[in-house]
Amino acid sequence: MNSRLTSNRCSLQWKLSHPGNDASSALVIILPDWVYGLLPFCGPGLRKDTWMRELSFQKEVCSFFHSRGIETLSLEPVPPDAIPTDEEMILASYIPDVYISIKQICKESGSLIRRSILFGHGFGSRMLCELAMYGLKPAGYIIAGGVYSDIDAILTQKYLPIKNYGFRLTDENISPYLDPDTNIIMNNLGKIFRASRKGKGKIRLKESGYLVDLHLPRELFSEEKSLPSLYSALVDPCLILHGSGDLDVPVSNAFFLETKLRQKITSVSRIVMLDKDHWFREMPDESEERVRQRLTGGCIHNPVDHRFLKHCLVFIEDLLKIRPSKKKLA
Repeated sequence: MNSRLTSNRCSLQWKLSHPGNDASSALVIILPDWVYGLLPFCGPGLRKDTWMRELSFQKEVCSFFHSRGIETLSLEPVPPDAIPTDEEMILASYIPDVYISIKQICKESGSLIRRSILFGHGFGSRMLCELAMYGLKPAGYIIAGGVYSDIDAILTQKYLPIKNYGFRLTDENISPYLDPDTNIIMNNLGKIFRASRKGKGKIRLKESGYLVDLHLPRELFSEEKSLPSLYSALVDPCLILHGSGDLDVPVSNAFFLETKLRQKITSVSRIVMLDKDHWFREMPDESEERVRQRLTGGCIHNPVDHRFLKHCLVFIEDLLKIRPSKKKLA
């Protein structure tokens, strides 16, 4: 089933993936970090690097679920090696279309939405709330590295450490790590914040002949659609997972989320994984090396921690009363 998104270069389509020859026991709907565009929200890093980090994470998560007899539904680029534009990502994430696509795919495949799990990673957790508010009623939610703080605070968390460690293009020892996209965003954070408060929706940054167009969806900065109000739409069991070393979304967001969700939901679990990053991968011990690895994309070479995947599986099996798979984790 396709979303209403096509272009001459790329399209994003909803893809239902089955667990081999086994009968599916559940459906996990994946909502990625890039649903509001790659930059600045999924930075720091070049657009292509931010895309590859999230794509790699999504593939590992989906592969794990398939190996446990669980179907996945996710947005995939066509052709598969294409990198969608931010406009295409935002259009593909239009809530009424997403809601219709999910309902239709589930109807055609025989999957029951009430036996599905919404899995939101990063900013995908916000989209998860919007779908719930629009009327989608899954069995429960998994919020991984979820966002609760206001957007200005999140962007500051992402880019401020670079300034704190003095990473500059003029430093010959650092220049390989600081890409031009990160540099121009880091140098114009104030301008980005002012544009977002004015509801401009889009801003063009230009520095030394280098151009970057950033999309700033107005709903992300709207008081009427603040995250605390959106999370009020969740009423079903929820699992919150966060890496203690997350450089993209502070781990404090997990505690704020738990407090908020417990106001209406009786079944809320929070798990903080020690020294794991935004993608639940291993991190170096030294703080500066963590920032360097984050900027260079070296973190992508570490596998997603199997304990993170197992926590997700146990939550799904308990919630849907699925008999535990005989395929145990190593």
